[in-house]
Amino acid sequence: MTAASAPRKNRRILQSDRKARLHQLYSSDDVIKLYEISRNTLTNWIADGLPFIDAGLRLFRGSDLNAFHSRRRLKAAGEPLGRFLVNCFGCKRSHSLLEGHVSVSPGRTDRIFRVSKTCPDTGVRANRFVCREELETLQRHRETDPGSKTPD
Repeated sequence: MTAASAPRKNRRILQSDRKARLHQLYSSDDVIKLYEISRNTLTNWIADGLPFIDAGLRLFRGSDLNAFHSRRRLKAAGEPLGRFLVNCFGCKRSHSLLEGHVSVSPGRTDRIFRVSKTCPDTGVRANRFVCREELETLQRHRETDPGSKTPD
């Protein structure tokens, strides 16, 4: 199978949150042309919460379009990762570095370290790069955590 005949993967394309002019009104056709999307995509955006003015035909405020795309970008970025957590790309969950076995290896500089944990569900290794101070704080927390030393 050549690259040209390979099936395309469906992927979400996030639009710029500054494409529309703030104080301009756009018709449905204007939005479709501006973002180079299909009518079905616009219908999906409306279902996802894109506000419009119903004045016989749908009108969209530029400020609403930009705010909608800004929210989509934040949603796609997800929640920020907690201080002592790593993301597992196998099971798509976060795991704590305070529990279980972790390994530490040097990073590219003498101040950066790679902290790794193997996912108990998938066996995939999840990594996080930390500075020396964060590593020392992590090690202190692991030493003083009574939950990891008491058998249950």
